[in-house]
Amino acid sequence: TDGFDELLMDTYAAKYFNKSNLQKGVELFPGYPVPDTRDIDVFRADIEKLPPVDSPEVFGLHPNADLTFRTLQVRQLVETVVSTMPKSGGGGEGKSPAEVVDAIAEDLLSKVPTMFETERTKIALNKLPGGPTQPLTVHLRQEIDRLNIIVDLTTKTLKNLRLAIAGTVALSGDLVDALDALFDAKIPPKWLKKSWESASIGTWFQGLLQRHKQLETWLNKGRPKAYWLTGF
Repeated sequence: TDGFDELLMDTYAAKYFNKSNLQKGVELFPGYPVPDTRDIDVFRADIEKLPPVDSPEVFGLHPNADLTFRTLQVRQLVETVVSTMPKSGGGGEGKSPAEVVDAIAEDLLSKVPTMFETERTKIALNKLPGGPTQPLTVHLRQEIDRLNIIVDLTTKTLKNLRLAIAGTVALSGDLVDALDALFDAKIPPKWLKKSWESASIGTWFQGLLQRHKQLETWLNKGRPKAYWLTGF
């Protein structure tokens, strides 16, 4: 267990495990009375009277916690339905899922920004005011390194995915996940582990291009007057 689990248990223990809860007529929460009896049947009857769905307030949470929970439930349901939909091609002239994903991969590959070259980046960093050890310049170098990892991962995944669809390499593991995700207009799970959250592959890829442009402009034209903070 971690520190937050211990804090949660200590909070519940302080709330419920004390002498005040042994008094007659006590309610743990409005609508949650503690029966003043030793008769097990009375306890069972009172339990049956409890609401079928507990309010988050019972556990000391904000009422909006229930809204968040329901939203996540619906999202998970929709994702499950979409993931279980047949992905085989129909009997008409429409493209198969593999052909659709191959076209998406081809389009994305044509737009993927180039990686920042190590030597050219070092030279450009040295030319910035304050040199490469200036704090903001160090931050720029770190962001470039991170973005290079994402660009490299994106490029390799798309190229290998096209090769797998063509039958050149085996379609398995992360490539299967990437194919399913791109077909559903989602971000491949492996990309999400290294990057940022986004609603769809379109908005995610647009974010990639914008992040690359911000760093490239900063590197080659000097420190900007304003920053896109969520782009870091």
